[in-house]
Amino acid sequence: MTFPDTYRFKSVDVAKYIVGKAIENGIVVNITKVQKLLYIAYGIYLRVYNERLTDEHPQAWPYGPVFPTTRNRLLKENLMTITTASCPKELQDDARLNKVVDFTLAHFGAWTAGQLTEWSHRDGSPWYYATQTQDFDWGDQIPDVSIYNYFKTLITIKSEGEDGKN
Repeated sequence: MTFPDTYRFKSVDVAKYIVGKAIENGIVVNITKVQKLLYIAYGIYLRVYNERLTDEHPQAWPYGPVFPTTRNRLLKENLMTITTASCPKELQDDARLNKVVDFTLAHFGAWTAGQLTEWSHRDGSPWYYATQTQDFDWGDQIPDVSIYNYFKTLITIKSEGEDGKN
């Protein structure tokens, strides 16, 4: 399976939206945790809707998948001041995005940044396979097909015969 290089939202906006939703739900976040939650939301969205969530591809860094532009932008902000209301309205109103973010936070929000990093490094994960390829360099893109196939083993769509675009 291949995925066109198109996307729904800017990664920085989605990351901020995840932060805002996390804070609303009493979930503590830091920059590393936000990166991992964004990666999980990216993987779930790719799996369920067969399209990329963000403009930025995750890259393989020593501490797991990272969206570098988003990371660099969020390092300059106080995460505790981010709210969903300060995010673009199109994100707030997007039912599919909200389903994915809510699912991500419900299942992974209580995990620490360290636990999420460890989870992203598991044998068989897209990060793991990316780092094991010949000629690998830190910062290489993690292939969408690898992310899709991995999340396919984790996420079951209620009716696999449907297109998943409900």
